[in-house]
Amino acid sequence: MIAIILCFVCYPLVRLFIDAVSGDAGWSRLSLVFSDPISRRALITTVICSLIVACITILLATIIAWTLHATPRRWLRTLLWVTVLVPFAMGTIIKNYAILLLLVANGPFNAALQALGFIDEPVQLLYTPFAVVYGISYSLLPYAVFTLYSVFSTVDLNLLSSSSVLGASRWRSLAGVVLPQVRGGIAVSFALVFVLSIGFYVAPLVLGGLQTPFMAVQINQQIFAMYDYPGASASAFVLLLIAVVALAAALLAGGKSAFEGVMTR
Repeated sequence: MIAIILCFVCYPLVRLFIDAVSGDAGWSRLSLVFSDPISRRALITTVICSLIVACITILLATIIAWTLHATPRRWLRTLLWVTVLVPFAMGTIIKNYAILLLLVANGPFNAALQALGFIDEPVQLLYTPFAVVYGISYSLLPYAVFTLYSVFSTVDLNLLSSSSVLGASRWRSLAGVVLPQVRGGIAVSFALVFVLSIGFYVAPLVLGGLQTPFMAVQINQQIFAMYDYPGASASAFVLLLIAVVALAAALLAGGKSAFEGVMTR
């Protein structure tokens, strides 16, 4: 087991760091990720879109996961599980192609907006940050639901009944009884979705194009178009640092027990 970790985890990370700071450029290569306009734009776009994805995904996943845990209606539980499992079972290319068909100028989204009177003519939805956020959120929603459902499954619903008997409203019961028990798990799930989002490649490429550059697309171009492997290593190492900071922040916010609970359930 130790040998596997050393070969497939430790060695690639150490090698990535060595490649990022090797050569004449040295440590300055890492600073180029922030000073170069193209890399800086890709990094900012990646972080901002990933934060938006995490917010939207966790909000929707919280509603779905709590409903799965709390609802007594079997048909609703079945419907929600199907809704979650269908995108989880679909291939990456199929999911992104389906979203592309929804967002084209003559697609259902523009048709619905025109029918409701919000727009007079089709608007550009494809190759925008909206399309990228939509595509990544759709892909990551099942993962968020799975992790949050494992968190919510530890909540005793009898506590809500007891709180209601004592005169608390439903929202006050959720805020005062449920939220303190699950906020650590929500924080960890938020960080996990964010970390997964910053590494997305297909959705930004297919749905965002050149208008919404992501770091993964930038790294691919550095390797296969510019043959700048050290520069790609530096960009990847910066992404890795951002992921580590996000997970560390979630660990501080949610506590070690919350992180272990999400990862082990």
